Amino acid sequence: MATFRRKKEAVHTALCDNINTRSAIDTMQELVSDVHIYLKKQKVPNRGVLKSIAAFITHMFQVFGVIPKDESIGFPTETSSATSEEQLYPYLKAFAQFGEEVRKSAKKINHDLLNVCDKVRDKILPELGVRLEDEEGKFIIKIESPETLIKEREVKRAEEEKKRQEKERKKAEAAAKEAEKAALQAIPPGDLFRKETDKYSQFDDKGLPTHDAEGKEISKGLKKKLLKKYESQAKVYQDYLQSKTKGNT
Repeated sequence: MATFRRKKEAVHTALCDNINTRSAIDTMQELVSDVHIYLKKQKVPNRGVLKSIAAFITHMFQVFGVIPKDESIGFPTETSSATSEEQLYPYLKAFAQFGEEVRKSAKKINHDLLNVCDKVRDKILPELGVRLEDEEGKFIIKIESPETLIKEREVKRAEEEKKRQEKERKKAEAAAKEAEKAALQAIPPGDLFRKETDKYSQFDDKGLPTHDAEGKEISKGLKKKLLKKYESQAKVYQDYLQSKTKGNT
């Protein structure tokens, strides 16, 4: 895979440049992301290429001293996994504490920096098989399958998107209700019923209905309800006129 060759050369170049480990690790992370994209697109991936990439990543971790040197590929498993986590934990804990301090500062001065911290925690580390969580100031650091962590991340993103959409829906509903309320306030009481021609056919000089759509005189009970609604609208409309007057002064 041409991409693998380019990334491998980029890692070598970065380490030759005053041991620029940050650029080397960034390139390795990009390579891991490229592999995930490749696996999603290819029904029958090239196992030889994948094995070469895995061997390269494992070798670089061994060079950096993250995992012990042995003949296996990836993080040590089974009996050696506990030892590996014990070896990694002090470094990951220091990194987690550093990240938390950066987050605290970023909240005050730089939201872009805060996004960088979130990217490391939510994107880069899971793709390297590292779970990093903070529960009430206590760090949870574990070495797990990247596939498991990535799946959890996708589920979390889906839930967050669902919540966002629900929040937007409620916001739109509230805005619609406010617009409807504002439109109703601007209606003069005399015009409140005149457009309801499907209900009423005749009105008095105030605009109160006197006959229904079939031409029959409405009942006294209905007249009383309509009058009450008319008076309520008169008050609302008066408040509306006063607010407009204040707004123009």
